[in-house]
Amino acid sequence: MSATLPHVPPGSLIDGWQVSKPLGDGGFAFVFLGEKNGSQRAIKVAQHRESSGDPKQTHVRTLRELTALLMLDHPHIVRPQGYGLAESGNLYLALDYVDGWTLAEWAERKHPTVREILGVFEKIAGALAYMHRRGVLHRDLKLSNVLIRKSDGEPVIIDFSCATYTLAEDLTDGGLPPGTDRYRAPEQFKFLREHKDEHRARYAFQVADEIFAVGVMLHELLTDPRPTEFRPRFDLNSPALPPPPPRLANARVPAALSDLVENILARDPKGRPVDTEALRRELADLRAERSAEYDVPAHPPAEQRHGGTTPAALAVPSSPQSLKRHVALMERALRAGSWLAGVVCLVALVMAAALWRSSGSAPGGPAGSRDAAAPRPPPATTHSPPTETSPPAMTPAGPSFVKVPGPAIAAAPKEGSALKTPVPEASSPGRAPRLPKKSVAAIECASLSLVAALAAGCPGAQIRPEAFTCPAGAEEAMREQLHWKEGDSFSLQLDDRQASFDNVWFTAGAEVVGVVPKGVSDDRQDAVAPRGTRFYGKAYYLSDKMGRADGPALVIRYDRVKLPGQEEYPICFVHEGTVVAFKDGRVKASNRGSGTVVDRWP
Repeated sequence: MSATLPHVPPGSLIDGWQVSKPLGDGGFAFVFLGEKNGSQRAIKVAQHRESSGDPKQTHVRTLRELTALLMLDHPHIVRPQGYGLAESGNLYLALDYVDGWTLAEWAERKHPTVREILGVFEKIAGALAYMHRRGVLHRDLKLSNVLIRKSDGEPVIIDFSCATYTLAEDLTDGGLPPGTDRYRAPEQFKFLREHKDEHRARYAFQVADEIFAVGVMLHELLTDPRPTEFRPRFDLNSPALPPPPPRLANARVPAALSDLVENILARDPKGRPVDTEALRRELADLRAERSAEYDVPAHPPAEQRHGGTTPAALAVPSSPQSLKRHVALMERALRAGSWLAGVVCLVALVMAAALWRSSGSAPGGPAGSRDAAAPRPPPATTHSPPTETSPPAMTPAGPSFVKVPGPAIAAAPKEGSALKTPVPEASSPGRAPRLPKKSVAAIECASLSLVAALAAGCPGAQIRPEAFTCPAGAEEAMREQLHWKEGDSFSLQLDDRQASFDNVWFTAGAEVVGVVPKGVSDDRQDAVAPRGTRFYGKAYYLSDKMGRADGPALVIRYDRVKLPGQEEYPICFVHEGTVVAFKDGRVKASNRGSGTVVDRWP
């Protein structure tokens, strides 16, 4: 039986390869930078996954990864350079060492233009098309599994731990193949719901799933100035709500590119490009566009260094055009079936529209808007980014956000009364007209309506969790490897990054990392969830209007656990605690509590 590889300090040897530094570790392997005879390689040593139920899979899975890589020879796909046995008895692969940044790091460090991002994704799609023609599927595409080589800026797809190929043996016991949930296509979760009672049901991963993952990557780079930051994000594979168009979140995204990303992320696989070669051609066509809007950085570098802008879903629409885009997004939500959230959001937006009209900013209003006043950009003559980062006149400038101390209700005007529209003050040439105080108040009121709507369940606010089955493989892992029983209760510090005993603020929808602290004296917990055990999950807020007789609650769903010296396992573990306060999408509650092992999310 293969042993799990212990910590390997620099200078150690792995089958003659001298370890320089660790490069990372995941569910299936540890990766080190190794040197031998003047050559540098990424040494990937398999680690045993107890959840597999079969220690032989340690080698079988690594051999399958090696087989998949040996079928491929492409400049944008990592190449194998050998294999062998580590001193621990575990199989290792020697791979090309790519000295580079992940896609997320590259976006933050290099401030690429839209055209440069398209060029990278065109090459990624080309590599995937080559891979798919040979019957290989990666199955875990994400920002961290594509590196941009520092020496030449070329992308390289790495980490084929989850890859499969035609006629390969199925090594997964759960309903879904291995992968990262955020990048899974929505049809995978639909499959789980429809086959939750069929123990042997297995989802057949398709090229359409791979294309969806590319769409998630592209959406994240175009809409998030700081994609490496650990914070809550809109779930792009929600079965109820379609993802917001990239152009709605970032005015620098050209309309044609925004439309393409929406197609790639279509809920129906038939709405996506037919294959990765078709996707590559569409990306190439956009990259060849001569418009200057493709040659500005996708995000202002200042935002990427000092923090991103307000998420579009929380922003006040800055123009009638922006408001129309918000309304269109909510209408799609209604068509997608999330009628309650859509209705609430549309009501808020109708209020905002009325207030926009009252402020004189409706279509056909006073001339002198930014759209009309902005100069036309000169024709593009080079692909290099300009020294200044402000975009050409594509859409209005970014919206401002009004912080709200609590919910507010706007009183409707009395019947028969009219809202008077004051004339905007004159402004200096080149500036948009300044709105009078009453108009500003109207816009702020509209923002309050939007924030209130978000708290009721509009896009971007993950407040209430949906009832759903546990993660794939959780039931077996809890029973066979962790020896947990349904109803087991364990004490923990709910979020290790905050003060241990205090009441602290949790952001609804944000990730939390719990830990079992010192001083736990329960023998049962000490045996199966000892001190240092780490729980990974998300925080939610349930109000007393959501069917709770005991008042509002903080709910944390932990779906992964890592015991000291062991690997991660999928779990179903829930904490439910009393809320001290709720404000602006954040929940104040005690950071100490207990959780319960369940067989289904409540």
